[in-house]
Amino acid sequence: MISLTNRLEHEVVVGNQIVEVNLTYDNVLKWYELLEDDDIDDVSKTFIGFEMFINNNDNIDNYTEEQVVTAMQSISSYLSESAYGNFDDEETEPAFEVEPEPPTKYYSYTKDAEAIYASFLYDYNIDLVDVQGEMHWDKFKALFNNLSEDSPFQRIVKIRQTDPTEYKDDPKAMQSIIEAQEFYRLEDQQDVQALDMQMSSMFDMLKNQAKGG
Repeated sequence: MISLTNRLEHEVVVGNQIVEVNLTYDNVLKWYELLEDDDIDDVSKTFIGFEMFINNNDNIDNYTEEQVVTAMQSISSYLSESAYGNFDDEETEPAFEVEPEPPTKYYSYTKDAEAIYASFLYDYNIDLVDVQGEMHWDKFKALFNNLSEDSPFQRIVKIRQTDPTEYKDDPKAMQSIIEAQEFYRLEDQQDVQALDMQMSSMFDMLKNQAKGG
């Protein structure tokens, strides 16, 4: 999460060491792509991700499985952090019996890549290809979260969010929305919200396994 008073994050604790982390936006998006790959098991994803993020020459065998999982858990928690708080925090009990539903994330970094690229050009005149390996994840996320309603990406998100029954008095418009939603439909494993939840449960499970729990 970006701060106007602190430096951008570039380090993580692994075991008893502080090591450098590659948090450029394109490296983070490669991690999200890896999470979508059903042909790779969770353990392999964790170790591949560790090698993607940790910028040092140490052999991964120098770290225990628990140290790798703990480091990746810390990184994934940082990546999904929200400036306005996370809905899955369990430290405080709700004041009422019914908890608010978390906002649905109607997008995929992978499937919506073209729209995101076009939107950064449209709103900020930033060519994301030109800043690969340079732009920090926090900068990318701050700009991404504030793309204008007129941007190509936000127009797609609006289509996905629209309730077709709003156009029940206009069958032609209703059919048009349904067709657009089908065209831009996301698979469950592509949605960013699902991937963030997958990361959380995946590392909890692997951490317990590493501890012998």
